[in-house]
Amino acid sequence: MTNILWVNQIFQERTHTETYKDYLKNMNTKEDKIKFLVFSAAYPYRGGISDSTHSLCNELINSGVNTEVWTFTLLYPSFLFPGKSQYSNEEYDQKFKIHRLINTVNPFNWIKISKMANKVMPDSIIFRYWSPILVLPYFFIGLFLNKEIKVIGLIDNWDNHEKVPFEKLLRKFFLNTCDKFISMSENVGIQVKKSTNKKVLSLFHPINLNLPRPADKKTAKINLGLNDKTYISFIGLIRKYKGLETLIRSMKLINRNDIKLIIAGEFYEPVDKYLNLINDLDLNNKIIINDKFLDSKMIRDYICASELIVLPYINASQSGITPLAYFYNKPLVVSKVRGLKEIINKDQSGEVFDKTPENLAKAILNCIDEKRNQLFVSNIIKAKKYYSWSTFVEKIKTI
Repeated sequence: MTNILWVNQIFQERTHTETYKDYLKNMNTKEDKIKFLVFSAAYPYRGGISDSTHSLCNELINSGVNTEVWTFTLLYPSFLFPGKSQYSNEEYDQKFKIHRLINTVNPFNWIKISKMANKVMPDSIIFRYWSPILVLPYFFIGLFLNKEIKVIGLIDNWDNHEKVPFEKLLRKFFLNTCDKFISMSENVGIQVKKSTNKKVLSLFHPINLNLPRPADKKTAKINLGLNDKTYISFIGLIRKYKGLETLIRSMKLINRNDIKLIIAGEFYEPVDKYLNLINDLDLNNKIIINDKFLDSKMIRDYICASELIVLPYINASQSGITPLAYFYNKPLVVSKVRGLKEIINKDQSGEVFDKTPENLAKAILNCIDEKRNQLFVSNIIKAKKYYSWSTFVEKIKTI
């Protein structure tokens, strides 16, 4: 049965997927040459990559650059995806066209995509890279591209958070596929530069513009059914590398009954081990868990209801949670790892802690102090003007 499902997924085309013939037929009616053809997750796929791709392409259109997105008919095969769904129910405000064309596990598809791209002949193709599963389709698509098309790798993560067999070898294929690279953080840029002599433009993760408007703290708490306590939040997908155990243990060391921790997001590993730890530490009255994927309004409410956001990651390249917190003017407490600490230290937008639950508990109490918290908020308001998509787009247009 598993083999049958696997074969079906190789040739999977979801019902609302555009056919190659339809695309090529419509292509003949297009007047403007495409400057950037972006290969990435986009609607109907959910998550931070998809959201930020929408912000990127909307801003490219706003700046007068004709842009299209080619996204996936199949992104993650079901046996590689730990979540409940890969798809979003939210509507996006988009000024660009999205075409669902790429199957990550079908080599015949990759050849077709390459031929299609050659007929479109964009000035540049952007391969957005965040997972080794993308290497082979990108490599084979790139292999048959017209050499006049410039290929740019837009890199979110370089070292995968979990171990992947042959990852270093796969990354070499990706390095050979692209002419130039753009990294979504200084940390990732440093990692890529160690692996190639090609040009690497190190940028930042901009603040998405398609987010719900901020809510005041009282309204956000009412929306979530929370009482009038002081909340700190850990939000996003729960995975081992994010260091949630350290955060839970730190709550045992915070001797204030008015402070509660919210853990909100879909668990990509067994939730029972965290529930057992909370029970063993007698923290059931101090921790609230919402084990589900958060839509944008729920993310807004959790952040706005909180005094601060905690990122206790064991390792990181960067985090999409940071610009979310900045958008809603919330200070952060982050672990002392590359990819997180640099922004917080530079902008003075929160506290940085070193490894242990004891240090994390101290950092939380420092950050929750009213005067320090207000200072961090003031610094965020000043700093976030730099992290705009307009600034990001102006820089990538020159590469």
